[in-house]
Amino acid sequence: MNRYRNGLAYALVAMSFFLSSCAWLQPGRVKPEIHLTSIKPLPREGLEQRFLIGLNIVNPGAGELNISGLSYHLTLNGRKVASGVSGKMVGIPAYSESRVQLEASTNLISGLRVIAGLLQDPGASVDYELMTKIRTAWWPMPVEVSEQGSINLDGF
Repeated sequence: MNRYRNGLAYALVAMSFFLSSCAWLQPGRVKPEIHLTSIKPLPREGLEQRFLIGLNIVNPGAGELNISGLSYHLTLNGRKVASGVSGKMVGIPAYSESRVQLEASTNLISGLRVIAGLLQDPGASVDYELMTKIRTAWWPMPVEVSEQGSINLDGF
């Protein structure tokens, strides 16, 4: 029983050292922000609709943000309608932002479900969520960033 307690104590000390050393090696790292700025339809191919998604990526941290990979999906009124990925991107300097445009695709059936819901209640607003996973060189796990909002369609 003593061996078990000693082993557990060593494991806890090692884990706390590992976690504190990660924070110590990368001081000043702050979670980036990603904002949806535009959605433009591209020419359709069969049942797949492509979009050009505009994002504004904000780096509020003290070091350059080097994004090695990005995956994202857009949900409208609770339905996933568009998703995409992007490889290595240009670094974003400390305390700055960068606007990027990325392609996303959707299945036409998913899009039709959202349109049918909007046609049933034309004055309604559309709730959206942009979920993004960012891979960086400084952390082995992806950083998840989510933005939620609502778009009022009364003016359209």
